[in-house]
Amino acid sequence: MSNGRLADGDRPLVVYSDECHPVGNPDWFHYKHRHFGGDDGIEFIDAERLIPLFDRNFCCTHLHVRLTETEISLSLIAR
Repeated sequence: MSNGRLADGDRPLVVYSDECHPVGNPDWFHYKHRHFGGDDGIEFIDAERLIPLFDRNFCCTHLHVRLTETEISLSLIAR
C-alpha cells in the first residue's frame, strides 16, 4: 500500500479489491482487465486523504474506493 521507503527485510502491503482478489475470485484477471486495463492496476492515493477518515471512524473495517474515469472517492465501511 505504501510507496515509501521500507525497513530492511520488509515487504510492501498489497491490497486487492474484492472483485480482483486472486484468491477470492476465480474470474479476477478478466474482471480487472475489463475494468482497469492490462497494466498493473496501481493507483496512488495520498495518505493525507486517508488519515482524516481513519482518525474519526475507529469502528470501520473496510475502505471503499470508487474509481471513475475522472475521480477517486473514498469512504469507510463498518462490517
